[in-house]
Amino acid sequence: MDMNEPRVPLDVLDPAHGDNGYWDRFHAQVMRSAGPELRRRRARGEVVTVSDVVLSWGRMLVPAALVAATAAGALIAPRAEEQLMGLEEALQTLVAEPVPEFLLADEPDAALIRVALEGG
Repeated sequence: MDMNEPRVPLDVLDPAHGDNGYWDRFHAQVMRSAGPELRRRRARGEVVTVSDVVLSWGRMLVPAALVAATAAGALIAPRAEEQLMGLEEALQTLVAEPVPEFLLADEPDAALIRVALEGG
C-alpha cells in the first residue's frame, strides 16, 4: 500500500454510522425474534450441546464433502497420469547412476551405508 494514496473513509460501511442506538436496537430485535425458539427449547427440557449441533451438521456435511471430493477427483484425474509420468522420469534420473554393490548385498554393511550417505 502506498502511503501517499488518499485514505478511503470506511465508516460509511458501519450500519451504526450516524445512529448511536443502532446496535442496542439490533440486539433487542434479535432477542425478540429468538425468544419463541428459546422458550420452546427450554420447555422441551433438552439441552443441546455444541457436539449435538456438530453431529447434526455431519448428516449434511459428510455427503456434501463426498460430492466435493468426487468432483475434485474428476478434475484432477486427467492430469494425474501426466504427474505420474513426471515422477517416474524424475526417479529414473535420480537412479541413473549404478547402484553400489554393497546395497545389493543380502546384509548390507551399515558402516558402508553411513559412509555413502555422508558423501565420503
